Amino acid sequence: MNIFRDVVRRGLAFIVLFIHLVFGDVSYSIPEEMKRGSVVGNIAKDLGLDLGTLSVRKARIETEDNGVKYCSLNVKTGTLIVEERMDREGLCEKRASCVVKQEVVLENPLELHRINIHVQDINDNSPQFKEESIKLEIQESALRGATFLLDEAHDADIGDNAVRGYLLQENDYFKLNVKSKGIGRKYGELVLDKELDREDKNTITFLLTAFDGGSPQKSGTIVIHVTVLDANDNAPVAGFCVHLLSDLHYHHPGCEVLS
Repeated sequence: MNIFRDVVRRGLAFIVLFIHLVFGDVSYSIPEEMKRGSVVGNIAKDLGLDLGTLSVRKARIETEDNGVKYCSLNVKTGTLIVEERMDREGLCEKRASCVVKQEVVLENPLELHRINIHVQDINDNSPQFKEESIKLEIQESALRGATFLLDEAHDADIGDNAVRGYLLQENDYFKLNVKSKGIGRKYGELVLDKELDREDKNTITFLLTAFDGGSPQKSGTIVIHVTVLDANDNAPVAGFCVHLLSDLHYHHPGCEVLS
């Protein structure tokens, strides 16, 4: 019984000691891709640490769960320095919040402070289409107002830096409708604005551009190739279509029949 009570007492003492070791957190907000050597903030000032004792107490930056050490501490100035570039897309993909956790460790006595670095998105990616071109085959009998779904562009950035819209190169036959799906996702539809005539034009080529809302704005472009398919709407011309009487059951109106 005494042994059990001693173990409990030691456990409680450890918990109390741990609570005393972990001091207040500090948070910083920085843009992604800051260069190595950039200053994040003055950790000594923000935590109220004695600048003169940082070196003596072996102050340093550690990581939680043995992760990447993205920052280092200048013990002479008390500043937190970028050690490794932080790519928001690589760290957090499309998550709305991206936080890198580090720790300030001091010895004699042991003292810990948690650092939360909020990595903000910058417009470092352009909208991109999955394919190099869009190929459509459309019957020349298609009615005006017919719609044709286009491939969606994707942007690794989030928020205003993601895809905001599309522009269609001016042409005689099609206009563009831009629609939304999901949260912040946009896609385009081609709308036939003028009836097609394969005998007049059998292929149509123009550009579709996706743009984001960042500053400076970035964009990506894809080529659309439209092939107009024959609707067999022209009767054969007499004199150029000749059938023998024995093949009469194959003849077309307007064809000359020879016996």
